[in-house]
Amino acid sequence: MLQKQQQSSCQSHNTCTYSNESDTESNESSDSDEDSDENGTDTECDIEDDCRSEECESTSSCSEEDIMEKLKDNHSKSIDIECEDDDDEITGSQNDVSCNERTCMHYKYSSDSLTESCSGSSEATIDITHEQQDQLLDDSEVTTEDSDGAKRSHNLGYRICGDSIDKTVCSRYMRLDRKNNSLHYFHLFAVQSRVCIPRDEMHFTSMPDKTEIAATLLPSLNDDQILKENVAILVSRILTNNLKFFRLTFQELIQWHIKHPYYKEMSSKSLVVPLGILLKNENKASDMIGIVNHIHHYVPAVPDIQEQVLSTGETVDVDQTSLHTILFGGDQLTCARARSAIDNKLNSQTPHKRFMGIEPVIEDWHTKVNFLRVIWKYYYNPKSSAEHGTLFQLRNVIHRTNVVKDPMKNYNACDDFFVLVIESHIVALAMNILGMTNADQAPDSSILPDAHLLWMQPDDFRTNVLKMLTLRIVDELSLNFNNFMYKDTDDKVRQYSIQLSSLGCLYLEYSDAIREGDGNRVLRCWRYMLPIFASSGCKNYAIEAFNLLLQHDYILPPQEAGQLIWGRFINVKGQPGHNIPNDLHMEHLNRILKQSISGLGANKSASAMQRVAQALGAISPFLRNFDEECKISQLKGVHNRQKAEQDMKILLTELAPIVSLGHSRRHKTFTNPRDPLHMLSYSELNAWIEKHIT
Repeated sequence: MLQKQQQSSCQSHNTCTYSNESDTESNESSDSDEDSDENGTDTECDIEDDCRSEECESTSSCSEEDIMEKLKDNHSKSIDIECEDDDDEITGSQNDVSCNERTCMHYKYSSDSLTESCSGSSEATIDITHEQQDQLLDDSEVTTEDSDGAKRSHNLGYRICGDSIDKTVCSRYMRLDRKNNSLHYFHLFAVQSRVCIPRDEMHFTSMPDKTEIAATLLPSLNDDQILKENVAILVSRILTNNLKFFRLTFQELIQWHIKHPYYKEMSSKSLVVPLGILLKNENKASDMIGIVNHIHHYVPAVPDIQEQVLSTGETVDVDQTSLHTILFGGDQLTCARARSAIDNKLNSQTPHKRFMGIEPVIEDWHTKVNFLRVIWKYYYNPKSSAEHGTLFQLRNVIHRTNVVKDPMKNYNACDDFFVLVIESHIVALAMNILGMTNADQAPDSSILPDAHLLWMQPDDFRTNVLKMLTLRIVDELSLNFNNFMYKDTDDKVRQYSIQLSSLGCLYLEYSDAIREGDGNRVLRCWRYMLPIFASSGCKNYAIEAFNLLLQHDYILPPQEAGQLIWGRFINVKGQPGHNIPNDLHMEHLNRILKQSISGLGANKSASAMQRVAQALGAISPFLRNFDEECKISQLKGVHNRQKAEQDMKILLTELAPIVSLGHSRRHKTFTNPRDPLHMLSYSELNAWIEKHIT
């Protein structure tokens, strides 16, 4: 029986038939994705159901080529589906699937049983059409050296990310049978991990008692100290860029990149393979099950069919195939719907039909946007236009009319404005401490005597002075989560400024950690965002923060736990500090795809859109080679942030009296500013965590 299944997995045009189980369908969600872009052109297309057969026994053997071929040559596969409503059967036919021992040795979880199942099959050549797709196999193996000098080979693995792509197609001449069409598809890509984490370097931790989990998921005293040190480095960069004294005295001592154990790997270029689009709407429960079923085809598996004898004497084949875990990344809505689809299949008979091996994980860009929305909720109010020092008043002073009430509607403008305001607060606070009246003046304070001679001192001495100054500024902020207590003051204006600056520094730390690809720093920021989301009414993101921390600390195996935090970034340039979140790269691909679809004109059929999506991986190399042959200079592809010196001068004038301590000052709109980081007590957060542990 096992040999027949192994042979059938390598035969050409293999056909499998199965009966669908009765699925418990939940109500279709009417919520649309927050970041959907619904601009399009004219077309009329029939959206056909892209049914994908579930993993039956013949495909559950899941040879190495059957896994990696879908990542390497996914676009050239054609699936012909017949749906019979009478017996609820789906029959699928696939093209030739090559299977050989060489590719099995490159397999992430290669084993003897898997190698044996492929070594007996006929050799088949792999048609590599893209250079980067070939690297997904050839470059996935790395060699590490143990403490005793022994060399071991490890595989990097991969991660699949997805998001909805929405487009409204308007009909030029509307008729009863020809109306505007709103298309809701699902876009996927795979990215190879750049960090190798051998399984014997990490140890799985058992689940503690519910009362002990809060101590491990919430920020610790060590987290507070590390956060302060990192923010002090960020503060030194801000002061060097905006104050002449710091620029002349400390510029060569500034740490522009915070190093981490995998700094070299995260500075290399990422290998991304677009997987095309599915003609399915993630807002529908049935379509989401189909999406997860499609993703499950990429889950690595080692077949194991064993015969068992029943009490009646009858012999049956039991599928005990080992499925390994891959991470499926997306925004909060995608993760929640993927979990619902997996829950709907919990009562299925086989691991394949239960979608085992897929672990939905939250990504960072949508989380960062939601974090900014929380800050806007507590510190941005159009009614405060006459109250000096508030976000809305500062917006009006520098005429940032593109800053809106909801950062999701214009995130780039809100992000640029908020970063400028936080930097202005830090510079104004430093000038107040050092007794400076303008940015070009030297310090005049007892804290830093003989400042004009400081540039002559040795590097070590100046480094210690810089650290002392930056930590003094950081101490003015309420960055610590533990043992926190507000200073007894009736100056609510300065309290508003300190709270805003504190959350802003956490926002800057989160952004810098993403740019550097530092998974540990990002995970630490999630520990701080958990109480922020829980106290601000962002229930869904609070649950996702809880799930992410629980996945890393207790749920996932060691290697997948490492991929969870180190596989969250994509570097398209191959340079230090140029990492972006996976879901932001997906937004970039969605934008390119929408532009390409718009170029189809009136020929926007479902098959044409799929071909365009499948060609995304080849468009960029083709254009690059064409430019090289024509000797056309390449654009740098870097968005240089325009200098805002004039804007900062105006903001410093506005904030100078705000950062200094006053008496009985109070904003009319923000009479008693609330800090979402400390809004809930430790016991309340502990109770919230225990409530969500199942």
